[in-house]
Amino acid sequence: MPQDATQLTGDLRSTRTRVILLGTAAGPYPEPGRQGCASLLVVGGRSYLVDAGYGTVRKFVQSGVMMSSLAATFVTHLHSDHVADLFNLFLLGWGTGGHGLVSPVKVFGPGNPHALPASTPGVTPAPLANPDNPSPGTSELLAGAVGAWAYDLNIRTRYNSRTGLASLIEAHDVLPPADTGATADAVTPDMEPFVVFEDDRVRVSATLVKHPPVFPSFGYRFETEDGVFVFSGDTAPHENVVRLAAGADLLVHETMHIPYYASIGYPQALLDFFESSHTPPEDVGRIAREAGARQVALSHIGPGDPREVSDREWRRAVRSGFGGEVVVGHDLHQLAFPQR
Repeated sequence: MPQDATQLTGDLRSTRTRVILLGTAAGPYPEPGRQGCASLLVVGGRSYLVDAGYGTVRKFVQSGVMMSSLAATFVTHLHSDHVADLFNLFLLGWGTGGHGLVSPVKVFGPGNPHALPASTPGVTPAPLANPDNPSPGTSELLAGAVGAWAYDLNIRTRYNSRTGLASLIEAHDVLPPADTGATADAVTPDMEPFVVFEDDRVRVSATLVKHPPVFPSFGYRFETEDGVFVFSGDTAPHENVVRLAAGADLLVHETMHIPYYASIGYPQALLDFFESSHTPPEDVGRIAREAGARQVALSHIGPGDPREVSDREWRRAVRSGFGGEVVVGHDLHQLAFPQR
C-alpha cells in the first residue's frame, strides 16, 4: 500500500517563489498514495492556494508554510474533489493566539450561472438537491457552510476570544465576461484571459476551460516577478489553455489515463465522458509545446494510485509531444524558482 506524503520533496531551496503540489489526485473517490488536488504558490512569504480537495488542510500544515500567510484562494470549479476542504480551511484553520487564519482571506471561484446544463440524453436524473437554487456559486457555498456550522461557530466565538469566522471569508464570485457569449449549455468559447485579482506580488487572470457539463470552469494564470505559473483546472484539450499558458515558466496541468480505466472495465459511456472533459498525457505535452511553456507538472492525476500508472509511463507520454522538463506530481512536491 503506497504511503501518503508527510514532508516536502523536490527542490527544497528556500527561494522567494515556490510552487508546492499539496495534493495531486483526481477524484472524487479517495485513492491511496495521493490526496485531493490543491496547489500552493508562495511568493515572498505570502501564499496563494489553487483548489482545496480533500486533505488540503493537513497538507498545508505539513508543507511548513504558515497558514497565516494565505492571502487568497482560487477555485477552478465546484466539483467536490476541488472544494471538499475549502470551508475546512476556515473551520479548522481558524486561528487564535497568532496561529492559523487570523486575517481575511479572499476566495475567488465560479459564480452562479442561474442554470444547470441539460440532462444527459436517456438518463433520468434524481431530484435536485436544491430546486430553488440549483446552481449555487462559491459565495453561496461558503455562506451555506457557515450556516450549517452555526452551533460550533457560535460556541467558539462566545467562549473564546477570536474573530468571527465569517469575517475571515471574503468570497468573490467569478463569471466570464458577458461578451464571450458563454452559457451553461454552450461549447466553451475561444476567449482571452481576463484579470480577476492583483496585489503587489501577483497578477491573476482566468479563462474558461472545457470541462463539460460543469459551467463555469476556470484555469488560472499567476504572473510574478520570478515567473509565470499556470494551473489548468479540469479540462479537455482546448486553445484557451494554450493562450493562458503562453510563455509560462510552469504549467500545472490535469491529466487522465483513459486506457487504464478501460482496462478495468469502466463502461464506454463513462470513458466517453472522461475523454470529453479531461486531457490525456500526450495532449498535455502538445498543449505545453504550443504554449511555449518551459516546464510541466502533472496534477489531478487519474488514476491517483501511483501503482496503477508509473511515473515513467506518465513522463514518456507527455514527452511524446513536449521537449521541456516534466514533473509527475506527488503530494508535497516543491518546485523552487530563483529570483530574477
